[in-house]
Amino acid sequence: MIKLASRDQCTGCTACANICPNQCIQMKKDGAGFDFPEIIKKSECVECGACVRICPIIMKKEKTGIYEPDVYAAFTKDDSLRRHSSSGGIFPELANAVLEAGGSVYGASYDKNGIVRHVCVEEKERLEELQGSKYSQSVLGGSFQIIKGRLNEGEKILFSGTPCQVAGLKSFLRRDYENLFCVDFVCHGVPSPMVWEKYIHYRAKLDSQEKYPNTINLRNKESGWSQYAYSVEFRYSDGSRYLCKNGADLYMRLFVGNYILRESCSECHFKGNGCVSDITLGDFWGIWDVDPEMDDNRGTSLILTHTQKGENLLETIHGNIKCKQVTLEQAAYKNQSLLKSSVHKENRSNVLKAIAENNFEAAIPFLQMGTPKKLTLREIIGIILKNYKC
Repeated sequence: MIKLASRDQCTGCTACANICPNQCIQMKKDGAGFDFPEIIKKSECVECGACVRICPIIMKKEKTGIYEPDVYAAFTKDDSLRRHSSSGGIFPELANAVLEAGGSVYGASYDKNGIVRHVCVEEKERLEELQGSKYSQSVLGGSFQIIKGRLNEGEKILFSGTPCQVAGLKSFLRRDYENLFCVDFVCHGVPSPMVWEKYIHYRAKLDSQEKYPNTINLRNKESGWSQYAYSVEFRYSDGSRYLCKNGADLYMRLFVGNYILRESCSECHFKGNGCVSDITLGDFWGIWDVDPEMDDNRGTSLILTHTQKGENLLETIHGNIKCKQVTLEQAAYKNQSLLKSSVHKENRSNVLKAIAENNFEAAIPFLQMGTPKKLTLREIIGIILKNYKC
């Protein structure tokens, strides 16, 4: 019988489900909302092994040599693009270059219910949908199959996703395409979609009589960007707004504190020398020390080019950006997620179970206790009632 990647290693990249010739594999959510492949038609499985051969975990190719990407600090000269971006606005510049060449861009977007899904954008007017950080594992669906069809027709494609999603796509394609540009980002880890959906509902109850937000911005720059000063913002149709510094927002505390990440994030295979993208983007945290002239508190991007194709794509936007080359050591100075995995908290399973069985409020006691103690339901409810209005 076919044996897929173990649950503690599987990233949910969907490559196996998309490659199965008999559609025997489907992605199924577990209790925490994470997608895992499941063989649902065992009688129709011919054990061809295609799913195993393209699994980026099982068939991971170890790279040899020193990890030596070209590294830059940069930001766009377009104030509007930069204002609506998480950091320096480099992603929309790269995306615009591909669109201007007649191509398409695939990236993560919020649907009307705030669920994160990968969508295709073909017009500049829609690029804003893909800008900004989305801290929830996105729904890929059948994106890989659609992308392969378009690539075979000669269309230029820019695919943006987590490092493991890029690895899944490239494994699924089984060959390199000159017309495919893969951009990943400095990834802290993949948070639970279940927790994210419950957090949206929690915010709606507190902020707007259970109406879902019109816009979500997890990297609002009204409070600044430098020294991690950004804020979380939810806007609602009735004009109400939630704005909170990132360090105080409950969801961000769970995310950055490693309470709600996918289990495989504790041992990421696609950081550093394991990266398979053309370009990696991220916030250049620490730029205020590395090169203060590149920090005006409006966002500075970290760029790493891993291939000549990536370097060539970056060159096409050179006139639109301010860019300085730096060293990998300077880039990693305050960006540990660039090279290191985020190891989950010991009480991760308790936090996820409490939220799944109750509501987002069930996470509050764990954040307040700060210890891996397993609480009873009575204790959880008691602390929720005491702090619900905070």
